[in-house]
Amino acid sequence: MTQEKAEQLIKLASAYIDFSQMPLDDGPTYRIFQEADTDGIYMMESEWDKYDLLQIRPSNLDELAATVAFSHNPDINPYIYTYMKVQKVQPFTYPHYTELEKVNSILSDTHGILLWQEQKEAILEYFGSMSELEREQNKNAIKIVLREIELRKHSLSNGAFFRNRALLCYKLAYIKVHHRELFDKFTE
Repeated sequence: MTQEKAEQLIKLASAYIDFSQMPLDDGPTYRIFQEADTDGIYMMESEWDKYDLLQIRPSNLDELAATVAFSHNPDINPYIYTYMKVQKVQPFTYPHYTELEKVNSILSDTHGILLWQEQKEAILEYFGSMSELEREQNKNAIKIVLREIELRKHSLSNGAFFRNRALLCYKLAYIKVHHRELFDKFTE
C-alpha cells in the first residue's frame, strides 16, 4: 500500500470512525502487529517488517514507533536486539548513565535506549541547565551519556517522523480490526 492510498482509506473510514477519539491502547489492534497480520498496512507489509514485528511484539504506540524505525532506518536497525532485550528482560537494570533520573525519564519511551534525535537534544538541554555542582556530582554519568551520544550521532532518528508513521499504521490496523469489510474492499 502506498502512503497516498493509506491516507485515502483513513479519509474514507473517517465517516465511520472519529479518529480523534480512537483509543490508542486497543488490544485487538495491537494483536494485528504482534501477530504480523499486516498485509495492507502501509510500511508494515514486507517480510522484513513482519519479522521485526514478531520480535518486538509492540503493545503501545512508543513500541510501534520504535519498530517502524528499526524496520525503515538501517542506521538504527543494529540496535533492535538491544531494544528487545531491554524490553523483555524483567526486572531490567537500566544502563549506568540512567542513574540520572531526568535522563531515565527522557529515554523511558524507548526502554532506556537512545533512538531519537529529540532525546539527544533533551538530554543536552538538561545538561546545560544543571548547576556547576550538579555537573560535578554527576560527571561520570554525564561523561558516559556524552560518549553514547557521540557514538550514536549519525544513527539517531527523527522520533516525531516515526511516531507519525506509527500512528498512520495504527489507524490502518484499527480499520482492519474494527471495519474489516471496508478495509478488505479498499485493499483488494
